[in-house]
Amino acid sequence: MFESLAVFFSQRPIIEWCIIIAKFGFIFVPVMFILFLITAERRGAAFIQDRQGPNRTGIPLFPFLNHIRLFGIVQNGADGLKLFTKELFMPREAHGFWFRFAPAIPFMVVFLSPAVIPWFGPMVFDWSGHLVQISGSILNLDIGVLWLFAFGSLSVYGTVLGSWASNSKYSLLGGMRASAMMISYEVSMGLSLIGMYILVGSFNLQDMVAWQEAHGWGILVQPVAFVVFLVSLVAETGRAPFDVAEGESELVSGFHTEFSGMRFAMFYMGEYAHIAINAALLSTLFLGGYSIPFVSTETLKENSAQVLAVVCGVFALGTLAFLHLMHRYAKWYKNSEALDKAIRLKEWGLYKAVAWFAVPALIAIGATSFYFTSFINANSFAAAVIAAAVQVLALLFKMSIFCWLWIWFRWTLPRFRYDHVMHLGWIILLNVALVNLVVTAFVAKLVR
Repeated sequence: MFESLAVFFSQRPIIEWCIIIAKFGFIFVPVMFILFLITAERRGAAFIQDRQGPNRTGIPLFPFLNHIRLFGIVQNGADGLKLFTKELFMPREAHGFWFRFAPAIPFMVVFLSPAVIPWFGPMVFDWSGHLVQISGSILNLDIGVLWLFAFGSLSVYGTVLGSWASNSKYSLLGGMRASAMMISYEVSMGLSLIGMYILVGSFNLQDMVAWQEAHGWGILVQPVAFVVFLVSLVAETGRAPFDVAEGESELVSGFHTEFSGMRFAMFYMGEYAHIAINAALLSTLFLGGYSIPFVSTETLKENSAQVLAVVCGVFALGTLAFLHLMHRYAKWYKNSEALDKAIRLKEWGLYKAVAWFAVPALIAIGATSFYFTSFINANSFAAAVIAAAVQVLALLFKMSIFCWLWIWFRWTLPRFRYDHVMHLGWIILLNVALVNLVVTAFVAKLVR
């Protein structure tokens, strides 16, 4: 047995195994997005409501600078610490095991869903005479979309189980609403996706991205399906205006009324992680995934040095824009009558110093990359890594756009009534998805 294993592992170069193992790091992308989303939601809500947002909690960093807030990130850390240390209360009549186990279900699903997302294009390079080919996803499955649908639907089990285990009528009503919404909007979501399947001919997400690279993004060829799919995903995550499962005005807090401490936090974090997964799915199906408009994977590899210079230039411009905003805000704050003016200006001075150091560093890296043009060929490992990194950044950027849409919807739209939610799902979206499916099938048959 050990000899067969040794033969199996020796058939591939060590660099291939290293990349395959490194790809498992992508399962933590939704978890990392939790930190980004909590901060973005708080700052975004403050921006929409014309207020400051989290701006008080800070940590001492230097003797001369004793209040670092990091634009509200420190406040999130303080809230997380509070949830870690709060009492884990459980009602006397609750079902103990299931009450403890239910919050873990949505969070566990988070680590399985990203496995089929293609984070970059197929990586092909020459390594010591061996042609190495590596897929851009952890699991390159022909049923990738169905995998995501299956595990995405499992998260509602934690909601329903937690609501039942709480032995509370308010929680149980919230869980029943969550299950009804999942059943209602999964139908429209699936029907809207079949239009893309008819065009692509595969449920493999890698194939869907490759088809969009060749023919155009899904949002252009299936705009109606995109709208239906987006609305269905927002409803599935239970976010406003579809947060009837929580319904503070009539259900106290809905399915998580009886949960506290880290049990509540796991529901909370699972919701944000599913936003990131849904954003990745939307980007992959309708915005070309990792692809960049008018730039193929081969083009990225053939011009990898120039691509690295362009990426460094984009980051340098973004840093300069940040510096401009900080300068304008500091100038306005300096003329204000705020009592903490001196502390704030010191903190912003540190941010500007770091940014001024980053700008020339990025420019230097971009300029230096041109000297390596003759050493990096299209089939080299360095070219493959640069192309993959740029594609990962492109996908993360598209995900961030959709994540902001979730935040925008929550803080601008009022909550729907429960009967309105059901009417939208069964009467409007279902019929629109069916008509779109029929029209897509008819047009596809005529074209072929």
